[in-house]
Amino acid sequence: MKGNLSARITGLLTRARTELMKYESVPVCFLIAPIVYLAIIDSASFTVFWFWGEQIGRAGFAFIIFLVAWEWYDSRQRLTARRGRWRLVVASAVTVALFAYYWERVTNDAWTHSMRVLITSQFGVSQEAPLSFLLAMDYLLYAVFSLCVVSVFYGPRSLRLMITPAIYAVGSGVLDLMDAFYPEDSLAFMQTWVYLIWDVVVGILVILGFRIASPGSVTPPSILLRGNQLSLWGYKGFIRILIFWPSSGVVSMIMYSLVLVILLIKLDAPIRRKVTYTAIGALGTYFANVLRIVLIILYVTYISLDVKTFHDSIGEIIFLTWILGFLYLVISRENRLSRKSAKSPISGRPQVPVNFINGSRVNSENEGSAP
Repeated sequence: MKGNLSARITGLLTRARTELMKYESVPVCFLIAPIVYLAIIDSASFTVFWFWGEQIGRAGFAFIIFLVAWEWYDSRQRLTARRGRWRLVVASAVTVALFAYYWERVTNDAWTHSMRVLITSQFGVSQEAPLSFLLAMDYLLYAVFSLCVVSVFYGPRSLRLMITPAIYAVGSGVLDLMDAFYPEDSLAFMQTWVYLIWDVVVGILVILGFRIASPGSVTPPSILLRGNQLSLWGYKGFIRILIFWPSSGVVSMIMYSLVLVILLIKLDAPIRRKVTYTAIGALGTYFANVLRIVLIILYVTYISLDVKTFHDSIGEIIFLTWILGFLYLVISRENRLSRKSAKSPISGRPQVPVNFINGSRVNSENEGSAP
C-alpha cells in the first residue's frame, strides 16, 4: 500500500517536472513570477487580505496563482506557446518593469510617501485611504502585465482563454479605487451590504446564545448593533467595532463571486445549469462571509480581544475552501452527467437495426428490378 502510494506520488512529481520543463510552461512562469517576487520582498503583506492599520494586504495576489494554473490547465489543449526570441525579450522587459515598480513600492518609503502626498493632493484621493489607491495600482498594473504576456506568447485572439486572472486583478483594483475615493461608508449602495450581512450575523449569534444588550446590567456574551456600530460584551472584555463595507467581507464576496461566474460561464454545460450553479455559488459565498464574521465574533468573545492573526487568516481559509470545494463538486457532477450522456442512446432519434436498414434497401432494389 505504502509502496503504491509512494510510486504514485513519484510519478505525479515526475510528470509535473516534465510539464514545467516544456516551453509551453514558459508563459505560466512569467505570469506567476511577479507574485512570487512580491511574496519574497514583502512576505508580511501576504498575511493580510485588505488593510490592518498601516499594513497593506496582498493576499489576493496568491489567488491569482490559482487562477493562472486553472486557466492554463483548462485551456492547455487550445493554447500553443509561440516561439521566438523577440517574444522572450518583450515578456522579460515588461516583467522587469513590473519588478522595478514593486521594488520601489515595497522598499522605498520616501517614494511611497511622496506618492501618497501626490494622489491625495492632486487626484482627489481621500487622505483616509491612500493605501487603497496604491494597492489598486498593484493590481491594475499586474492586469496589464498579464494581458501583455498572454498576447505575446499566445496571440491576442487567445486572451479569452486566459482572461480570468486579469479580470480578477482589474476587479480588485476597481474595488480598491472605490475605497480610495469613497472610503468607509461614503458609498451608500455598498454600505447597504453591511446591514444585509450583519443582521444575519446577529441572528445567528442570538441562536448561539448571545443576548441583545439592554440598558442596565449586561451579562456576557451580549451584543448590540446600532447602525454601523457593534458593541460586544464577551468573556474577555468589551469591544466596540465600527463596521464599513471594505472590512465586512464585501470585497471578498464580490471578487470571489465574480471569479465563480467567469469560471462557470466557461463551463461546458447547458445555460440552465450554469445559472443554477452561479446562483448557488453567489449564495454560498455570501454565507461563507457570514460564517467568517461569526467565527471572528466568537474568537473575540471566548478567546482573546487581540484578533489580528485570526482575522488575517480565517477569511481566506473559508473563502478558498468554499470555492475550491464548490468547483470540485460542480466539475465532478458535470463529468458524471457527461459520461452518463455518452453511454445513453441519442434521444429523439429512432434506433433502427442496421441489418433491418440493409434488408429494406435490398428488398427495395429487388422490387425495383422485378419485371
